[in-house]
Amino acid sequence: MNAFEGSVRLEGERLVLRPFGLDDAADLIDVIRGGEGFLPPNFPAVLEAEPLAWFLREGVHKVQRFGLGIHLAVIGRDTGGLLGTIGLFRVDWQQRTCEVGYGMRPSARGRGYATETLSLVSRWALGACGLYRVELRALTTNHASIRVAEKAGYRREGVARGAERGPDGANHDMVVFGLIAPDLWPDPPDPPTGAGGAAGVGGAGGADGTGSRDPGAPRPRPDGVSGRLVAQDRGERRT
Repeated sequence: MNAFEGSVRLEGERLVLRPFGLDDAADLIDVIRGGEGFLPPNFPAVLEAEPLAWFLREGVHKVQRFGLGIHLAVIGRDTGGLLGTIGLFRVDWQQRTCEVGYGMRPSARGRGYATETLSLVSRWALGACGLYRVELRALTTNHASIRVAEKAGYRREGVARGAERGPDGANHDMVVFGLIAPDLWPDPPDPPTGAGGAAGVGGAGGADGTGSRDPGAPRPRPDGVSGRLVAQDRGERRT
């Protein structure tokens, strides 16, 4: 059984969030060619047609199929072009927790897109997906991402000392933010259980956290289903 049933599509005022596909090849090529540097580390970094096509067709969706996380493309409503990425990772269905990471193209920064993107995914995760807590970490020097977290309603919980090893080989401190379901809804309903006790409630589009069960909500997988996939997804954070 697939960890996700159906395709996830979240719609905001200016943005559409959806899984990557072959139609994103041209934009991804432009990003790689321009060295824009916002993609998660497990995304392609070189321009090779066959590996790039495989990644967009299959590779990027593996964590989604196994219920370990999800990568979504951030698409502008007006242009249909790729503005950035966002993903949920380190999903723990027993504890109903996960982390979120995102990255925006340089040309899309400073316009509120990151805040809108983060808000859409957070409400979906804590509503339609039935998760209870989403954690976000940002380098203490990344003031832009810290502002995005605060604008999206995340609460600063502390500093994780030396939590991120940088390209310079040194470990850097990270600000830890958290958002839990009661922060959005004072009395959130208990999530219904699916196969293996998975949670999944949401309306059409899955962005408001209300309504009937969202067919895109993930279901848990047996422990140890794919340690390799978990390891591959560790680098999703790009806040």
